[in-house]
Amino acid sequence: MRMVFFTGLMLFAVMLLGALFIYQTVHVNAASRVPDTLEPQSPFDGPRAYQDLEIVVGFGPRPSGSEALEECRAYIIGELEKAGLEVHQHAFKADTPLGPKPMVNIVGVVEGTEPGIIILGNHYETKYYTDFEFVGANDGGSTTAWMIEMARVMGPTREGRSLWLLFFDGEEAFVEWTEEDSLYGSREFVEYLEQAGRLVDVHAMINVDMIGDCYLTITRDRGAPSWLEAIIWDQAKELGYGQYFLPTSKLISDDHIPFRRRGIPAINIIDFMYGGSPLEHRRNWHTERDTIDRVCASSLQIVGDVIYHALPKVEAQLALE
Repeated sequence: MRMVFFTGLMLFAVMLLGALFIYQTVHVNAASRVPDTLEPQSPFDGPRAYQDLEIVVGFGPRPSGSEALEECRAYIIGELEKAGLEVHQHAFKADTPLGPKPMVNIVGVVEGTEPGIIILGNHYETKYYTDFEFVGANDGGSTTAWMIEMARVMGPTREGRSLWLLFFDGEEAFVEWTEEDSLYGSREFVEYLEQAGRLVDVHAMINVDMIGDCYLTITRDRGAPSWLEAIIWDQAKELGYGQYFLPTSKLISDDHIPFRRRGIPAINIIDFMYGGSPLEHRRNWHTERDTIDRVCASSLQIVGDVIYHALPKVEAQLALE
């Protein structure tokens, strides 16, 4: 009888621990879905950016060197030129674990009235997979669409430093993330700037990645300059978006890192919990579930409003340096 009781007690304990694990996995750090509609607080148009996203995702999987990415690149360049920006292509060949791959960074120039450059960066390719179709609606797609809309908002000229909208190729690893198998475009572009003697002209860099999640949770970037982070987080709070810009921090290797290593003030704006919980993130990130129904125009709007209003404050701080 004692054995039966003991066995039952152990089974109950195991079930309780299992239930607690499931609860913590699903609910700890759980996020709320952004509202379906938001009143814009800048000229940035989230729904219009979402229309661009539909077109980008419509090209299908877009790994580096693919025909689909070439079509996507043509669309990006066309939209940047329609917005009046001067466009440059930075082509190079990357040595990858799968052999040489042709890659192209795209630069849209908003010409400024003052010397110096601020870079807004993102990657526009998707990760390479052969066993399933990865369209990267959030990871690669959301920021591509966001940058296209930002080009329309900024226009061909601005007061202050020039703004470069930089679309990086080859951010994703082809096999396994290492120093050599990742960040191909940003690493190559930093080398290009240094060789051209123009790296000193870059005064700040803001990278955006995975910002379309309907459950928007952007963490602080561990290692970012405190002044740059404070401007963006204070701006989010001022606009009423404080719940989407979290107090917790993470260090995530992304296209801002090659710039930071060269002494350029750089920050990464990224939502690295794709979905409403850590469990959903594991199910969504780098899987066939990264589809457009999990991306929301309101999230694009929030990040667009914040960065649009933060840029003049970044300018003002740089003027004090």
